[in-house]
Amino acid sequence: MDLLVSPETIRDLARQHGTPLYLLDPRYVVDALRGLTAGLMRFYPNVEATYSVKSNYLAGILRAVLAAGFRLEVVSRHELALAGSLGAGSGQLLFNGPGKTREDFAYCQRQGIDVNVDSLDELRLAASLGTRMRVGLRIAATLHNGSLSRFGLVESDFDEVRQLPVSIAGLHLHHSSRRDAQSYCDRLDRLREVAATLKIEPEYYDLGGGMASVPPPEVAARLPYPIDPPEQWTETLGRHAARVLGAGGPRLILEPGIGVLAGCLQYVTSITAVKRRPTGDIAICDGSLFDVNPLRSAIHPPCVLLERTGTGAVPLYGGTCMEIDQLGALAATPVPGDLAVVGNVGAYSVSLAPQFIVPPTPVYAVDTGELLRVRPALGEFLGAGR
Repeated sequence: MDLLVSPETIRDLARQHGTPLYLLDPRYVVDALRGLTAGLMRFYPNVEATYSVKSNYLAGILRAVLAAGFRLEVVSRHELALAGSLGAGSGQLLFNGPGKTREDFAYCQRQGIDVNVDSLDELRLAASLGTRMRVGLRIAATLHNGSLSRFGLVESDFDEVRQLPVSIAGLHLHHSSRRDAQSYCDRLDRLREVAATLKIEPEYYDLGGGMASVPPPEVAARLPYPIDPPEQWTETLGRHAARVLGAGGPRLILEPGIGVLAGCLQYVTSITAVKRRPTGDIAICDGSLFDVNPLRSAIHPPCVLLERTGTGAVPLYGGTCMEIDQLGALAATPVPGDLAVVGNVGAYSVSLAPQFIVPPTPVYAVDTGELLRVRPALGEFLGAGR
């Protein structure tokens, strides 16, 4: 695992700000977005990458994404307000997600924000505004296990879709049960089938997110499926889009999150104890599984011990009271006071980390030298005394 900054700098930052501590480099996200769009545009020029805010909503990332000219995909009014507070204009937003209200649709219509509806009930709300509101339709995906996604519309909904007074601008399909390039070709083919069934010519096909990042070797070795290299991924989808959509075809939208985020964030934690067990040593740190793997994947992120090396696998446990709190494994037995860095944690860690036992972890931006989030006292975010 390549560190975002030198070991000496990490030690200095740990002394200044304490641990655990996130290290963030937003430039990684922007570079990944540019690489994704450039790779696809070699074959199909009308491509748009719209960053998934829910995957990591740190303001430092959102500002960098907007400054680089990319749009934001939001899934709630909360995220919509966050994007607006950072200066995102209506043309820089795409509103997805379930549970939108009539007021949400009215706001999007007034502001000219692209919005994809998730259900017939949402479509009825959009139609109730009294004008032919411009919307996209999310279509239910068939998942890798053969089941139908709970999100989106199905073919039995299409009769009513045809009757409602809305203008269908685009079609959307998203799932995360497959991450290979061919699955995105399949999404595009499915949306084209729906367009033909509805007899529409969409302005855009939105293929959603879910594309994988390039994993570190130690993670890739444990994955149950291969990861297409970025050049192969973009060529496969780009050539297919060019073949089926032709020159001057509709916009092809992607909503990357994990695919552009994983390597932008690293987690620094201090070793607090080493315990001897019949099965081998185990290390305890002041961090937590919930800060680095809140989705509780069985594949742990890579962990690097700054002070020493080895070829072993010493389990690294967090400082909470939960037996499941294992962050990963270290190559050597540490001693208390050593620092460990957990990598590949940019996606969903900040967004989903619970306020459990320890306060939210501060975030230090390595590009600007700013502390983007400070460590609050426990009572400050739990409303103590109020």
